Amino acid sequence: MRSHWLETGTGTALLREESRQVAGAFENIFGDQFLQIGAWGDPSLFRRYARTRRYAVVAGKRGPGVDFVSAPEDLAVATDSVDAVFLPHILESTEDPHAVLREVDRVLRPDGHVVVAGFNAWGWWGGRHYLSGRRFPAGTQRLVSEYRLRDWLHLLDYFVEPARFHHIAAPFYRRFGSSEPPADDGAGGRSPDGREWRDSPARFRRWNPLASCYLLVARKEVSTVTPIRPAFRRRLYLV
Repeated sequence: MRSHWLETGTGTALLREESRQVAGAFENIFGDQFLQIGAWGDPSLFRRYARTRRYAVVAGKRGPGVDFVSAPEDLAVATDSVDAVFLPHILESTEDPHAVLREVDRVLRPDGHVVVAGFNAWGWWGGRHYLSGRRFPAGTQRLVSEYRLRDWLHLLDYFVEPARFHHIAAPFYRRFGSSEPPADDGAGGRSPDGREWRDSPARFRRWNPLASCYLLVARKEVSTVTPIRPAFRRRLYLV
């Protein structure tokens, strides 16, 4: 159901905008291992933006582009072994988003990054989500607001960067679509209906009531442990 929805005009436009936002977020993330939890669109759509040596996609079910199968709430990944994790709307479709974040915190190395793509709960799409009985977008069980996610990450001792709100579009289905992944044309290009589009203005990168989605980047902070040295006993003198 979800893959079919992403092939519609609405889903194609969303993936195109998200690919631009993800490309900008991945520019400053380096390392060896990059893990994407959950399949979202074409498997190679976000893989090409990673600046790490390896990029793997894990999902709960087998599918094209999925490197290995594992439950997001119980990852078959070693502790402290991943430099960055990308969560493309997985918190909105899983049964326990808190368990997913705990697993992300477990597998991330110190100073590792987590990138979360989510739907804006207070925007137009959020309104349609609740008015449609939580059936929009397809496959979404809940919406996690940027404010709530930021609070969850702070509790896990993460440094959270300002969120990027994007995709100013009405929440209506468009029937046209394409089986090919959205093209990466930099700052501009053409939509499937032939109209030109350009990158979102900088003023829309902050919170906007009409924005459909947000992208949040957080870094795992490690508290420095200060050793407690034994206090020297004062020598007693006979007076």
